[in-house]
Amino acid sequence: MTGSNTILILYISVGQGHRRAAQALEEALRGEDPFLRIICIDLLELWPSGAARLAAALYRLLVRVAPGVWGYLYDRPGVKARLDRSLGFFHRLLRRRLEGLIGELSPAAVVCTQAFPCALAAQCRGRAPLRFSLVAVPTDYRVHAYWIYPEVDLYLLPSPESVDMLAARGIDRERLKETGIPVRPGFGRPLDPVRMKLKYGLAPDLPAVLLMGGGEGTVSLERLIPALDSVGEDFQLAALAGRNRRQYNRLQRLRGRLRHPLTVLGFTDLVEELMAAVEVVVTKPGGLTSAEALAKRLPLVLVDPLPGQEELNARFLTEHGAAIHSGDNLGAARAAADLLRAGGLRSRMMASMERIRKPDSARYAARAIIGSFSGG
Repeated sequence: MTGSNTILILYISVGQGHRRAAQALEEALRGEDPFLRIICIDLLELWPSGAARLAAALYRLLVRVAPGVWGYLYDRPGVKARLDRSLGFFHRLLRRRLEGLIGELSPAAVVCTQAFPCALAAQCRGRAPLRFSLVAVPTDYRVHAYWIYPEVDLYLLPSPESVDMLAARGIDRERLKETGIPVRPGFGRPLDPVRMKLKYGLAPDLPAVLLMGGGEGTVSLERLIPALDSVGEDFQLAALAGRNRRQYNRLQRLRGRLRHPLTVLGFTDLVEELMAAVEVVVTKPGGLTSAEALAKRLPLVLVDPLPGQEELNARFLTEHGAAIHSGDNLGAARAAADLLRAGGLRSRMMASMERIRKPDSARYAARAIIGSFSGG
């Protein structure tokens, strides 16, 4: 390799999970070796600003208005090949920009937490004089075809099933390591729940259900909250509206019409603190959010999965007994109320979560990344 101590981490900031995974790896790598030079970049920063904004807007429109199209594009090798041909010009344009960045930084490793940067880095891999270890870090429990490139040196994977899936698609098992979806080390550390409740404006003596609408606020919390409010048990609600300002405002107006106390929150990077303040999470099954809840030992109720990776995340988690996937809001509300009670369902789910949670995933991944270029 290059003899460099630089590691370049690439992600795309459509959705928040890829960014959070990149940040978790950055933090863990610094903890493993403070002399490493870690550079974490949103690939959209390499685009002209107008093109980057357009790409992000198109993604948000697609997942909100036409999720079925997203589901059709997901994990279809034939569709992938046609898309690669159709997007060839953009690939070449962005690859030249990425080649310039890699040439400037001379990284020992390029680490990708999203498939599109991985595709571009794979095109750069081995092009003289570029030499680096290419590490792919999928952030969902099933790995799709857009991650598969012969130039990838190492896959850091979320589950034994994903290892078997890639091996079945012809990837040498020596290039496959199960490290888990990387979550920030803070998710593995205990925090005082009473102190966290007070910090986020929650009553310290009342159990809390956290409702997460996704980083972009794509879950309709204003329909889910009345269903939870119809349940008779005593609890409070904390709704995380993400970057969806319109939803935030609608939820604030909803507060006065509810029997259960409701606290409405906007986007936060301190999810580990908020999760420490609650007893149950109701969320869409994004890979990072699910892995973070598992790390915090928080029972999960899953709603509104996107076709494709989120549906497969929901299937993985429910098959392992680590979540309940409800097809309607009232069912989700009843499941959340059941999970607030000690014993029974909650105890079984906690035991199942313990078997698959990986709170040290980022640290294991960081060691594997360092080993990919140091020979360790």
